[in-house]
Amino acid sequence: MPDLLLGPIIGGLSPTGANLWGRATGEAILHAWLGELPDLSDAQLAGISMPLTPDTGYAGVAPLHNLTPNTHYHYTLNLQDTPPDPGQGPYPEFTTFPVEQQLTGFSFAFGSCFRPLSEHGGTIFRDLEARRQENDLRFILLLGDQIYADAYEYNGIGKIACSLPEYRDVYTYTWSRPPFRELLVNLPAFMILDDHEVDDDWGWVNNKRQTARVPIWDRIIRRFQGRPQNERRLPLHRVQDALQAYWEHQAMHAPAFKLPPLLDWRDQYTLLPDDPGSLAYSFTFGAAAFFVMDARSMRVLNRRHKTILGAGQWQALENWLLSVKNQYPVKFLVSSSSLLYRFWIDVARDRWSGFPQERRRLLNFLSTHDIQGVYILAGDLHAAHAVRVDLRTAAENTISLWEFCSSPFEQEPNKFSQHTYWPLCSHPVKTQDRSFVVDQNNYGIVRVNYSPTGRPIVKFEVYGENGQLLATAGD
Repeated sequence: MPDLLLGPIIGGLSPTGANLWGRATGEAILHAWLGELPDLSDAQLAGISMPLTPDTGYAGVAPLHNLTPNTHYHYTLNLQDTPPDPGQGPYPEFTTFPVEQQLTGFSFAFGSCFRPLSEHGGTIFRDLEARRQENDLRFILLLGDQIYADAYEYNGIGKIACSLPEYRDVYTYTWSRPPFRELLVNLPAFMILDDHEVDDDWGWVNNKRQTARVPIWDRIIRRFQGRPQNERRLPLHRVQDALQAYWEHQAMHAPAFKLPPLLDWRDQYTLLPDDPGSLAYSFTFGAAAFFVMDARSMRVLNRRHKTILGAGQWQALENWLLSVKNQYPVKFLVSSSSLLYRFWIDVARDRWSGFPQERRRLLNFLSTHDIQGVYILAGDLHAAHAVRVDLRTAAENTISLWEFCSSPFEQEPNKFSQHTYWPLCSHPVKTQDRSFVVDQNNYGIVRVNYSPTGRPIVKFEVYGENGQLLATAGD
């Protein structure tokens, strides 16, 4: 009989639904049981998955529908069609989101870059689990590098992943760390990829996304290390395998995509030329709206063309910004890499600083349309920071734009980040202020509240791996 290998993970949470994800060891069907009592003595079968097959690594989603907003549920996800045993409780829990546009205060966590140093890795998530219970955290945003497929010393397979089975094995190793798994069984998660789900600092070199590469220094280092040729190259089939593994583990349980990538009838990633689809999506929590950008899979960088989002995603983002401008007082733009934190020495040019025209396009759009209440959430830098930029508008008003960055969960911190900061100076930037930089393993918590008049109050807190408060910033 198959067992549940990974999961459950609560994805795609909304006021009335959720996607319960799991990956089994063989062919099976996921059964989601839901109730309001901790022992699930009132459990009802609330959703089942499609049959889990080898095509998707035996991963799948049991969708939940017709839930009640802002309601606390207990659940279990198993492979049997028999009700759960009340004697095995208490069971995992989650609370649905409030109705859209409701002024409800809330807190959530975010961060990126989880590379467990050993089979005992992930201890920072134990503190985050304790804070989840103490602070009533409603969800977590995982902003990329949820695995390190290219870190052969730490990824559990002893080599750089080059095939779909190997990428799946890296997920199995990394996501089976007990603290990580125990956190996500209770804390709903929204995820997006960065580079290490495929390979270090990778990108497309042609507009049709048929040729990709890793930086030359990676290729040189791997050659000196004696790594085989297939670990030094990034052919199309390897990108396709990596994105397929990403689909199976992270994208499958996300909210509906703004412009979905093309999959075939077996749920396989196709990567057809001219496919405009990306992994970007949006969701809301009460009066706060989130747009999760895919800053990696559509990225193209060559002498004639540079884009970090792609034309389809840009259109979706700008349409979304206009649609939420007056409807949601708080707007979060979620990016796997920093947009406002520029380096005076940035050889890789792997963040938004490598795409200055695209960064200017976004800032000009916010300025031109006078879109207030925007906060950027970022990861990747291996250091946390808070930066505020004031933008000029056409009406000579000022827009205050915050960027909060939390990174890494478990990685080598960047001790040079605070010394290489270079403020933005191009239009429409008026002033810029850096509140702090934290160069140690950390996670971030954002707290959103509303004044009696409805004005949003947004605070950012950074905590270390032992739970100590390291820095704060915000309104």
